[in-house]
Amino acid sequence: MTPRTGRGRKTTIMSMRALPVRYEYHVAVIHPREDRLLLLPGVEGWRLPYFAHGERHVWQDVAHVNQGLREVLGVSATTLRCLAIDYRREAEVVSKLYAAVPRDPSWRPPPGGRWVAREEVGGLPLEVEGHRRPLAEWFAWYAGAPRQRAPWYLPGWHEAATRWAAEQLTDAGMPPTGPAEQLRSWQRSAILRLPTVEGPVYLKAVPPIFAHEPALTAVLAAADPARFPRPVAVDPARGWLLMRELRGPTLDMRCDDVELWERALATFAEVQIASAAHLPALRAAGAPERPLATLAARLAPLLADPAAAMPASPAGLSADERRRLYSLAARLDTLTTRLAAYDLPATLEHGDFWAGQVVVTDAGFAFLDWSDSSISHPFFSPLLFLVEIEDFFPRLPGVRERLRDAYLRPWVELLPGRDLVAAFELAQPLAALHHASTYHGVVLPNIELKWEMELMLPFYLKMALRLAEPLLGEG
Repeated sequence: MTPRTGRGRKTTIMSMRALPVRYEYHVAVIHPREDRLLLLPGVEGWRLPYFAHGERHVWQDVAHVNQGLREVLGVSATTLRCLAIDYRREAEVVSKLYAAVPRDPSWRPPPGGRWVAREEVGGLPLEVEGHRRPLAEWFAWYAGAPRQRAPWYLPGWHEAATRWAAEQLTDAGMPPTGPAEQLRSWQRSAILRLPTVEGPVYLKAVPPIFAHEPALTAVLAAADPARFPRPVAVDPARGWLLMRELRGPTLDMRCDDVELWERALATFAEVQIASAAHLPALRAAGAPERPLATLAARLAPLLADPAAAMPASPAGLSADERRRLYSLAARLDTLTTRLAAYDLPATLEHGDFWAGQVVVTDAGFAFLDWSDSSISHPFFSPLLFLVEIEDFFPRLPGVRERLRDAYLRPWVELLPGRDLVAAFELAQPLAALHHASTYHGVVLPNIELKWEMELMLPFYLKMALRLAEPLLGEG
């Protein structure tokens, strides 16, 4: 199964059923060597290359964008990044704007098309006036080169990464049998798929904030090759992980068998329990440590930053929610002390664990995407997996508790006599705060384009408040 990051799905899942069915794609095709973009003649002015697509895709996925450009322009291109997303409610249309670059520098525009320089665009009539501002912002962005820029957002990266992957695969005796396909591009990762005689292989690139993932994945796969993607090669300095395909559907594609989900959660608990005996190796691979005991200190900068809650945004925290957050924070030391009393060991914590990260294989289950992982409290991992489980099993009463108990069974065997259900429920609001603090202290400060991930912070804070309601009601 294609290595994926759950983040794109988590930012859309709650509104998934209400999304419109028509999707428009406009692409700023950038000249391979010059500071120009392609404009085509339209009915009422110049326009960008355009196509429509009936299937829903998260904005980070780009294979269908490249396919659309092949169909409308006959060009093989690399999509650099998403520039803007606009939802026209009255027309039930989602319009997405991307930037892409032709892979062949000698490619020529179709008849009537022209390469237009930055200074020209401002004076030309555009068929979609709403594109003028994001195009100006693109040109300004493209001219800069801040330290935090994702390298795959610029031309040339795709070719260099593909060459490296081909060299590594050839050295491993499984040379590519066709061109690389670009699957995903956002600041968290870039993903390419390469065909080989032994099946598809995936190259995942991550930014420095997730630089531990390639080496950590190699350590995990060496210890338990059936449960993790098996690397062909890693380049920790560049954050590159070349891995074999995990064959099988992801768990979110198997919503007709709750017992399968129970077994998956129990297996994940077993993976965590086993990791407790190998923490030195995980540390050596670069896994960050975020202990329960430091949660209050890690959360303090977020609480001192009112803007982080995005109060001016519809997705942000209201004044009442911010008041409740401070009330919860005031009890944080007491809550973490209570949770620590259950004496659960620190383990590998996934950081972004949901059903789409679980592959159902012939050997059982394997677990993808260790970008957000750390060494922390084990019960922080199931948060996302269970918080919306009723969406997958809407007709199954008590499904969350059923799956929670399946996850806890291996822990009961390890720690008999402890009230692990109470420990688990106590851990869930703390898990949301744990993830929020990581976004505020690690992720958002180290990415260039905040809009791509800034909504995750109020998302986690609101989740913490919802899960903490029983605790706040205690006193």
